[in-house]
Amino acid sequence: MMSVKSFAMKNFKSLATLALLAGTMGLTSCLDDNDPSDYPPAGYISIFNGAPGNSGVIVYADQNKVNDFSLKYSDVLPYQNFFPGDRLFKFSESNSLTSLLEKEFEIKVDSVYSMFMVEAAGVLDAVLVDDDWSEPTATEAQIRMVNLSPDAGAVSLKIDAVETPVFSDVVFKSNSTFKSLATKMYKLTVVSSTGETLATATNIELKGNRVYTLVIRGYKQATDNAKKLDLQLITNYIDY
Repeated sequence: MMSVKSFAMKNFKSLATLALLAGTMGLTSCLDDNDPSDYPPAGYISIFNGAPGNSGVIVYADQNKVNDFSLKYSDVLPYQNFFPGDRLFKFSESNSLTSLLEKEFEIKVDSVYSMFMVEAAGVLDAVLVDDDWSEPTATEAQIRMVNLSPDAGAVSLKIDAVETPVFSDVVFKSNSTFKSLATKMYKLTVVSSTGETLATATNIELKGNRVYTLVIRGYKQATDNAKKLDLQLITNYIDY
């Protein structure tokens, strides 16, 4: 397994070149050429807005603003470094001092995380998960699945015509572990616990030397197309 310290140190500058797919936000600036050992101890977090009813948020870690532009539904903030320890994350609308959500998380040194905003019945929440993947290779990608759909129940992922799911019974606000898949084009099918097809995506290319997260987001029963259940593929990491 690739250690998070190896990711945070050896591949520190790769954070600035992540390719974030499906309409997500990319980095607008590059890290400098300082030796990573010059940086203070930190953990690294990406933040995804998976709350369909949310119009966008500014995120704060304690009193420090994380993003200058509103993080809208289905957008991603690429990995940033955060001081270790217990940090209070606050989510507010743009130009507002009122918090929509406040939640404390412990950030550990040289650890890598993804934070996901979620919504159920109009109530916001956030979950923090460890990004602990095996090192990808030129012939294999690493991928996991995260369920952010409040009303889809437990979901499973099938690929191509294979009946046995790659990931099984992933419930709301939870995630699978990372799994290696050969680099090629896939058809992805997300099914419910009863076998109902909830969403499909065809001709999805998984490339080598990459780590992906497949996000299931939105409402199964949505009448608004912008909030309907859908799939989104995020590239967490590229090993150049």
